[in-house]
Amino acid sequence: MTYDELLFELKDVIKETEQNASIIHDNLELISSKINENISLLGHEKDFINESISQCLGVLQHQDIHRQKIERVISFVCDYNNIEKEKFNISPVAKNIDSDDNMSSEELEALIKQMNS
Repeated sequence: MTYDELLFELKDVIKETEQNASIIHDNLELISSKINENISLLGHEKDFINESISQCLGVLQHQDIHRQKIERVISFVCDYNNIEKEKFNISPVAKNIDSDDNMSSEELEALIKQMNS
């Protein structure tokens, strides 16, 4: 598998996860609004459902961090191998994430070495 093939596969994963996350987020927002409009539900039932929705949104946010890591790997591989990033249409923010969940340069290099083996 070439770098280009690998990067295109990763790009497809990113695109699919973005689409799925958007659908999930929209559905959770719809459910939340319907729950809050429903007068027949008891307060503790609404609170429980809203807390569950909040937890789902938290998982989506965590998934987005992983998507950003994949974009950083694509960016790193492109920079490292002089491959044009534009054809992969990755977010320019991918290389500038400020989070404790960021991959260090050493982790990226280890991932690249693992890909080469």
